[in-house]
Amino acid sequence: MKPTVNIEPLAEIKKVAVIGAGVMGAGIAAQAANGGAEVLLLDMASVNGDEDRSRIAQDAVNRLLKGGCAGGLMHPSVAERIQVGNIDDDLHLLSDYDWIIEVIVERLSVKQALFHRIAEVRRDDAIVSSNTSTIPLMTLVDGLPDDFRQHFVITHYFNPPRYMRLVEVIKGPDTLTEVVDRVCQFNDQCMGKTVIHCADRPGFIGNRLGVFWLQVALQEAIKLNLRVEEADAIMKVCGFPSTGIFGLWDLVGIDLMPSVTQSLGDLLPDGDDFAPYAQTVQTVQGMIDKGYYGRKGATREGFYRQVKDANGGRVKEAIDLESFEYRAVQKTLLASARLKPGQLAELIACSDKGGQYAWRVLSQVLHYATKLIPDVATDVTAFDQAMKLGYNWSWGPFEMIDQLGTQAFIDRLTAEGIQPSAFLQAVDQRPIYNDQDLQRVTLNERGEYQRVKTAEGILSLADIKRRPALQQYSKLSLWDLADDVWCVEFTGKVPVLSNELLDQISATLEQAVGKQKALVFYNEGPIFAAGADLKEFLSFIDQPDVLKAYIDKGQAVFHALQTAPVPIVGALSGKALGGGLELLLHCHGIQAHAESAVGLVENQVGIVPGWGGCKEMLLRSAERFGVDAAMAHCFDLIRNSKVTGSAEEAKQLGFLRSTDGISMNLDRLLFDAKQRALRLRPILPLETKEPQPLSPAQDMMLSTEGYQATLDTALLTLLSQATSAHWYQHFYPLERETNQALCQIPEAKARMVQLLETGRALQN
Repeated sequence: MKPTVNIEPLAEIKKVAVIGAGVMGAGIAAQAANGGAEVLLLDMASVNGDEDRSRIAQDAVNRLLKGGCAGGLMHPSVAERIQVGNIDDDLHLLSDYDWIIEVIVERLSVKQALFHRIAEVRRDDAIVSSNTSTIPLMTLVDGLPDDFRQHFVITHYFNPPRYMRLVEVIKGPDTLTEVVDRVCQFNDQCMGKTVIHCADRPGFIGNRLGVFWLQVALQEAIKLNLRVEEADAIMKVCGFPSTGIFGLWDLVGIDLMPSVTQSLGDLLPDGDDFAPYAQTVQTVQGMIDKGYYGRKGATREGFYRQVKDANGGRVKEAIDLESFEYRAVQKTLLASARLKPGQLAELIACSDKGGQYAWRVLSQVLHYATKLIPDVATDVTAFDQAMKLGYNWSWGPFEMIDQLGTQAFIDRLTAEGIQPSAFLQAVDQRPIYNDQDLQRVTLNERGEYQRVKTAEGILSLADIKRRPALQQYSKLSLWDLADDVWCVEFTGKVPVLSNELLDQISATLEQAVGKQKALVFYNEGPIFAAGADLKEFLSFIDQPDVLKAYIDKGQAVFHALQTAPVPIVGALSGKALGGGLELLLHCHGIQAHAESAVGLVENQVGIVPGWGGCKEMLLRSAERFGVDAAMAHCFDLIRNSKVTGSAEEAKQLGFLRSTDGISMNLDRLLFDAKQRALRLRPILPLETKEPQPLSPAQDMMLSTEGYQATLDTALLTLLSQATSAHWYQHFYPLERETNQALCQIPEAKARMVQLLETGRALQN
């Protein structure tokens, strides 16, 4: 019998202090507050007689608030968790904080002076971290007390901190294991980060490889006399960010790159592959001399710019790299640029300049990545995750080597007189990623396959898919999540709720009820579900019976989900619009990723929500705001096609109930949704009460012109039916009848046609 081992739970981080209220510091503070922490944001004390000595930090919070729910804060109410102060007057407050993050200027002397002051006031168990990416950890803590060194790590975030999911964590030789674990747990579960562990090496993974790619891609394009549009087109085929290389230089700041590159180059040995690319090339210096800094300043001129034409429209121009004169953007004629992203083998086989350019960049960048194992990190997945999450690459460097073919990559390097790295030599013609016994494995530096580890509380659909699907329809797949829980995955890039998909949802529900399985609706794409199939809907407008049947079918399917005797959970990531949101509103519970966006946007196509969306939003509005305010609130949401900027905003507006959950980390969403389904099982059927009649909406401002006036009146008339007793159970037919009437008006059809053909809403 094994002895019992008592494992103490990690002490929670509940209070976070951030020192430095610049763009990064304020963003980190906001994300910590988004995750539920009480935050203290400090910066220098204001001078010049300003009465508010914490004005710098307060201004940073004000800028966050100005950004709305899609800015640094997920909702304005989050700012209530951020206290501001200044270093001169308020440093003593740090004694009450669990974690102190330094985000100040990248100068060692300034950072060390601050650390010595922090050491005097911090609690013995308080963690201290730096956001640096250029100064080695051992240099930062040199001369500081042992206790400080034991509680010190580097936490390197990427900008903007809310949306960039990567954080690199670096520990020192004295850092306590518990300190690393606590920081990683908070970043993972509360800040939504994928934590990558790196060694204390210059640039860690993200910037070491990312800055190298930025320099190689730019300089090789110049050597080959490629136009900026040509180089950017080829980089997109490689799977690098959609900005392309020159577009990304504009975004980062052309004037900033030389100092970033020099700082990194100075820390690396002379023989490093980075050295030949560390100098500022003449083209970049010429851009700086002319004041072409990229997307910043009043002119916003860089390798690209936008100007107005004679008609007042905006025209995109690109710079000529020799004359530094702007010209209209030209379409590239390179055959290599017409390949699809990810066709890497075909790309480097092209004989044109694009193919040559791709190989020059890929060969150097991917080979460099293999040389960094195991010195910077021991796991290839760390590199691939870092570059995908920190630099928005579609594939990581080792995934790209697999796409090229490991042996083909090695053979071409060898043919060009390049000695393959020790890692590549250990590969021995095998793929770097592989499947063994239904598990994902990767090669390590010794040429041994090791299992890709998944943290507790993470359920990957990609792992589930290594087993056969329970059922595969044309529009959805059904997967077994174990513990009597099934996953319904909509297939297709933009899932739409067509007649066919509604039938497949109905069949799946019938099967789940028969076998007593819970259902979790989940989709890993950027769109959870985009609503009704608009093209199909348009074809029904002139067929009243068919239109009625389609609306009735959607209502029947969603009502069956709502009244099902098994748990039905919506696991929301990405966007759920129109009918996609209506599906979620009929689930027993919703688990939403923090960055989800929802909205009832039917107004844009000239109708009202018709699959129970009006009914459910009236109910949820009453729960959230009371019967007196519910109708006006619901009208405003639907009339304005309000789409939320976050799951927290969706909860504040009543789209999500107080009992629905929010997962900060996207990787945890499916697991969290499954747990919600398991918790629901014992309490089904859910207790329901007859909703109260709602108060009429007062003093509503309706449109007075055009079709919008007709639509506003129809919507308010429909919602006003909720003033009657027993309104909830009779609302489906009212929604359908309203839409049937609206669809007979030509202006409604005009809105549908416009959105379908152009993607833009018609305001008629």
